[in-house]
Amino acid sequence: MSRISQTSVGNFKVTALRDGELSLPSEVLMNLSDEQSQRIKADENSNLATSNVNAYLIQIEGKNLLIDSGCRDLFGPTCGFLKEALKEAGLEPNDITDIFFTHLHPDHVAGAIDAEGSAVFKNASFKVTDVEYNFWTSDTFTDSEVNGNDWAGLARTALSAYKDRTETISLGKDIIPGVTSVSIPGHTPGHSGFRVDDGSETLIQMGDILHVPNLQLENPSISTVFDVDSEAALKSRKDILDMVSTDRLLCTSGHMIQPKFGYVEKSGGSFRIAG
Repeated sequence: MSRISQTSVGNFKVTALRDGELSLPSEVLMNLSDEQSQRIKADENSNLATSNVNAYLIQIEGKNLLIDSGCRDLFGPTCGFLKEALKEAGLEPNDITDIFFTHLHPDHVAGAIDAEGSAVFKNASFKVTDVEYNFWTSDTFTDSEVNGNDWAGLARTALSAYKDRTETISLGKDIIPGVTSVSIPGHTPGHSGFRVDDGSETLIQMGDILHVPNLQLENPSISTVFDVDSEAALKSRKDILDMVSTDRLLCTSGHMIQPKFGYVEKSGGSFRIAG
């Protein structure tokens, strides 16, 4: 099965790279109905809880911009296939010229370093929003399993591996010309998506507003324990889904399953992706 899905935005070539797939347990999902919770517990492979881990490759005029890098070996044997996806797209790690991270959670940053903490993408600049950088390099973390010292330590290891090539950018600013960060607060303080614009064509990547699309599109009030600020993340999810459906913008997201690229349609308080 192919690990890539491709589209174009004007002269930009955009490739979704499927690093892996997994099912989230009901324990990490908030605001589930009793029926949904029981269905997930009864079937550990329930399609309700299906998630993908995606990175993105944006190519134009000699630029190979990688956005996020997957989770390496941290999430078990069904994830960690970013290099295979890149190879299918015709590239090796040394071909990447720039990396941008929507945020520094393990499933987005771990693939940028090997098990010894060395840089995987040896020719790439390392870009992250200044808000995100400041959050993960602060000394405010506890031993919490989620968003705690271990996650902060991994983020700092990645930053250290690219320390001579790290650049912080403000939310809403260009990553490369034509590709702009989009502020989506809540999941982490500096969490962002990105948008690609060329002429009249636009693609919005919605960051991590969706972890289990089959559930959260139907009921956007379902959240996960991974959010640093759950109320802000819930507002961001509803605001972004309203925007892309109202403006009919081509979109995707960090944990989108299939189709990877599509248009959001709204019906009452629910949404669906149409390819």
